[in-house]
Amino acid sequence: MKKYQVLLFDVDGTLLDFDKAERIGIERVLIHFGVPATGENIQKYHHLNKSYWQKLERGEITREQVLSLRFEDFFSDFGIKVNGAEVDGLYRQTLNESAFLLDGVMDLLGGLKERYELHIVTNGVAETQYKRLAAAGLDKLFKGIYVSEESGFQKPQQEYFDYCFKKMGRNDVENMLIIGDSLTSDIRGGNNAGIDTLWYNPHHQENMAGVHVDYEADTLEKIGEMLS
Repeated sequence: MKKYQVLLFDVDGTLLDFDKAERIGIERVLIHFGVPATGENIQKYHHLNKSYWQKLERGEITREQVLSLRFEDFFSDFGIKVNGAEVDGLYRQTLNESAFLLDGVMDLLGGLKERYELHIVTNGVAETQYKRLAAAGLDKLFKGIYVSEESGFQKPQQEYFDYCFKKMGRNDVENMLIIGDSLTSDIRGGNNAGIDTLWYNPHHQENMAGVHVDYEADTLEKIGEMLS
């Protein structure tokens, strides 16, 4: 592995256990509307939600549409008409309080923060991401935190990374490495911005996204070893 100066970390699925937080949040929403909080229904929402965020990544819909339409679409299958924005508010109350570190995150970052300049690059709602990062104790470990909502763009768009570079005060992409679990946002974003990529792939997925991966690791411990 070549030497880098700056590491850009994704948050959800890389540092924080978003699946767990999402599950708790959607359980609360389902119970509120009298829909059984079964594993099947939670998975149904998970896949639907993911498809909406991917539409946003492709520029097909807006962030506001993601946050409301996903719930309106989901509950329509149960014959329930909802105001998507209001449901999102209920869901976000729980999500804002849910910050579950993935195993090994603090050990990894503790070993990197003295040798690298660390930044967070994340899609999502700014208030939610800042609250979750602070609750997890991650905010103090990073020099910069850049949330897509504040930029007006999102990973994998080049404009999002241009925003990050401006905030960082540097654009020497040859000295940067982006680390994340999503091929379609993190790795494609790195490709678009000319940044080398490290795909965190704990579930051993196949690269079906047509993106270039420079490095790959299936554990956070391996990431630490590669960067040591």
